[in-house]
Amino acid sequence: MIFHFFANGTKLTYAAIGVGLLIAVLYFKLFFKDLSGFEDDAENASNIPMVDPDYDYVDSRWSNGKITIWILLSVGSGIIAYYQLPDWFPHLFQK
Repeated sequence: MIFHFFANGTKLTYAAIGVGLLIAVLYFKLFFKDLSGFEDDAENASNIPMVDPDYDYVDSRWSNGKITIWILLSVGSGIIAYYQLPDWFPHLFQK
């Protein structure tokens, strides 16, 4: 199924995916600095209040919020690029 999607993709689809990935990389550096920062936030977001003795509500919510905002910005940028690129570059991307 995924092979079929990529085999029949258009330039617009590939460009939108590229924009989404570029935004994901740029905001990854902004939000998490490096991979260890992301791992710390993922660990904080997955802590359970009654089970983990070092649970901190504020850290857990902040980490969860950062990850959610990062994902939404990346996916949203790809979706917006899909709909806006044909208007910005009509000679290059035609629906």
